[in-house]
Formats: sequence, C-alpha cells, structure tokens
Amino acid sequence: MNVKKFMYLFVAILLCISLIAGCTTQKDKADEQNAGNGGATQDEGNKQEKPEEVTLRFMWWGGEARHQATLEAINLYQKNNPHVKINAEYGGVDGYLQKLATQLSSRTAPDIIQIDVTWILELTSQGDFFVDLKERDEIDTSVFDKNFLDQFCYHDGKLIGLPTGVNAGALLYNKDFFKKYGIDEKMEWTWDSLLEVAKAVHEKDPNAYLLNFDAIRSYYALKAYVIQKTGNYWINDDYTLGFDRETLVEAFNYLNKLFEAGAIEPFEQSAPFHGKPDQNPKWLNGEIGMSWSWTSTYAAEKANIPNLSIAMIPIMEGAKDTALVVRPSQLLAINKDSKNVAEAAKFLNWFFSNPEAAKILKDVRGVPATKAARDVLVENNMLDPVLNETTTIAMEKMGKPENAISQNQELEKITTDVIQMLAYKKLTPEQAADELIDRFTQKLSELKEQLNK
Repeated sequence: MNVKKFMYLFVAILLCISLIAGCTTQKDKADEQNAGNGGATQDEGNKQEKPEEVTLRFMWWGGEARHQATLEAINLYQKNNPHVKINAEYGGVDGYLQKLATQLSSRTAPDIIQIDVTWILELTSQGDFFVDLKERDEIDTSVFDKNFLDQFCYHDGKLIGLPTGVNAGALLYNKDFFKKYGIDEKMEWTWDSLLEVAKAVHEKDPNAYLLNFDAIRSYYALKAYVIQKTGNYWINDDYTLGFDRETLVEAFNYLNKLFEAGAIEPFEQSAPFHGKPDQNPKWLNGEIGMSWSWTSTYAAEKANIPNLSIAMIPIMEGAKDTALVVRPSQLLAINKDSKNVAEAAKFLNWFFSNPEAAKILKDVRGVPATKAARDVLVENNMLDPVLNETTTIAMEKMGKPENAISQNQELEKITTDVIQMLAYKKLTPEQAADELIDRFTQKLSELKEQLNK
C-alpha cells in the first residue's frame, strides 16, 4: 500500500471514531439531563412506560346483537390497549340476578358488571359491593345528564353505576294508519283526545282499533292516569297507597270508556297475544294504530312495521306529575373487590365517551345516555332521528322516578287481573277499585312484614 492510500484510510478511521464518540457523548448528556430533571434514562424510561398487564372480567346479559357489538368493542379496546385483556361473560337475563348476588356475596364477582336500576336497593342492602364512580378521576361523568344520574344512579350518596342507555315510555304509532284515518301526527295527546280519536276510528271501521292494549299496557295507562292526578308514587315508600278510592274509580271509569268505545280490541280476541301485543296480527297488518310501549322496542317493532313513529304518552291538563317513565336501560358498575379498579374505570370511560365505541355499540343497550354518542350515531345514520328526538324530549319531560315498591311484580299481577275482570264486564269501575284496594292492602301488609323480618 502506498503512502497516499494509507493516509486516506487513516483519516477515514479517525472520522468514524469521532462520530461514534460524539453520538455516545450526546446520549450520555441526554441521560444525565433526564436524571437531573428527576426523569429516567431512555432505557429505564422505556421499561417504566410499559404498563403492567391486567385481566378484567366483564359480565352482562342481552340478545345476540348486544353480545356481538360488545365483543367487537372489547376487541377494539384491547387492540388500542394491548396490556389489557377483557374476558367476556354473557348470556340471557334469566337467573342473572341470582347468579350475581351469589358472586357478590362470595367475593367472586367480575370486575365490570351490568345491573338493572331496579336491583340497586336489593343488592346494596346485602353489602357494600360497588365502587363510587364519582370518586374515580379516570371517568368523566360530565358527559351524562346530571339530573338523570342524580335520579337513578345514586344510592346513599354513591354513584353506583353509569347508564348504558335511556328507555322511555312512549306511544308507537303506524303512520299509514294515521294517514288513513286523518289523525294529526303532531298531536300532543291528552286522555280526552285519545278517547275522542279512538271512538271516531272505530265508528268509521268496526274492525279497526286505535290502541294495541293488553292488560299490561292497560295497567301502564291506569297507573299514569292516577299519578298525573295525584302527583304521588303509585305506592308510597311506607307501603301505603298513593291514591284514594275516588281517584282510582275515576281512572277505572276512563279505562272502561276506552273498552266501551272500541278503542281497544276486545280481550277475548286479543287474548292469545297477552304479554306480547307486538305479535298481534291486527297490529302488524295495520288494523290497530298505536301501542303504549317503550322506546327500547322501537327498532325491533319498526322492522315489522316500517312506517312506524313515536309520540309522547297522554298528559292531562294541570297534571301534578307527567308520569312519563324514563329510566336507564341498564347500568355498568365496578366491583369494589376488583384488583384493577383503575383499569376498569378507564375502560368504562372509553366505553361511554369514545366515538368509535359509540359507532360499534349503536343502540344495543337502548338509545345512548350521552348526547355526544347520540349525535355520533345520528351523523352516521346509525340512530333514527325520531328516536333521538323522542329521547331528548322524554328526558326533559320525565316524571319523578318510580320507587321500588311501585314496580313490584306481585302488585302488577293484581292490577292486570282486576283490569281483565273489568274488560270482561265481571266488575264495574267502582267494584274494580274496591277489589284492587282490598287486594293491595293485604299484599302490601305481607310485603312490609317480610321487609321487617
């Protein structure tokens, strides 16, 4: 090798050494600076930033559409948060409450739990099982309507769960039926107008009925009528009646007028569809125009009656309470015994607040309880604008929430039995009122005695 080539090689080696030394020095200085600022070195920082792997259990009930959407949402969350694994535990509602109560008492319940709002009193009476969600910084509760949370989601000052959706009592109506009989779709229904329109429809066509009512739907109407008159609960918290005989007689008289005017298909004809009036062929074929139901049933019923829409329930002039029942579809709560409360709270916050989650979950748990989620669905044609508007109005006009005893299933069964006897003309309105009061008084005494044991 000649001297010239040797010099070129020597200079190249020196340059490489200088570059390597310079890079090392800069890295050392950066590490020293990080350490001086209370930070870690780059290698140490990478180790510290990697979150600890956690596993959460999430239990819910529902139908196939809810299951698939929830699983898809879980998969997206896990993709964006690879340190989190969420085990799904789901099925039908039958036996769910009993299973959950057993798990809670044995301290084996999942981290995230779907519950019904009517179970809060029963579950909390058995122990302190749920995290107070208002105390969790990971959750932004401001995305929910404060009044809605206050009314339904608190117990003894604790925020037990967050509402998955909003369900409201409503009148579902067939727009084709309304057009055929000249009924104004924009009508704000009162009890008087309901009776007048129903009478006119049946007089025009004896085979047509305005109202798709079985004994259960008739019970919804009877109870709403009484509450609007009194402003009280159907049953008071002290297990006494929230009404007097005079008011109840008036309500039964009104219901009897609906039967006599042909507003309601005779029960002897609709009997095969008691408890499932949505399957009544006359309703499906457009011979019945309106059904007292829930906004949560709208999507399913619209699949069978494409030209379906929604109206508010009748409200009397000077009503002391609208008696418009609005409630959460369900709640999602966090088990107080969870070893990963912070991660569970982060998931819940994403579940309710993330636009992509909203688009996946749609209305599988009812109309979303947050306006932001509803807006995302409407913008993407994933939520019927009618349903969105109805939910917004219902939350503005809702009556005071029903207390637990007013929703008692045994009392409902007594009422539907009495309504059937009225419909079959076995009782007059006065006799129906006396029968219901007598049976309520006896049953409430039994229930109160059981409570005090």
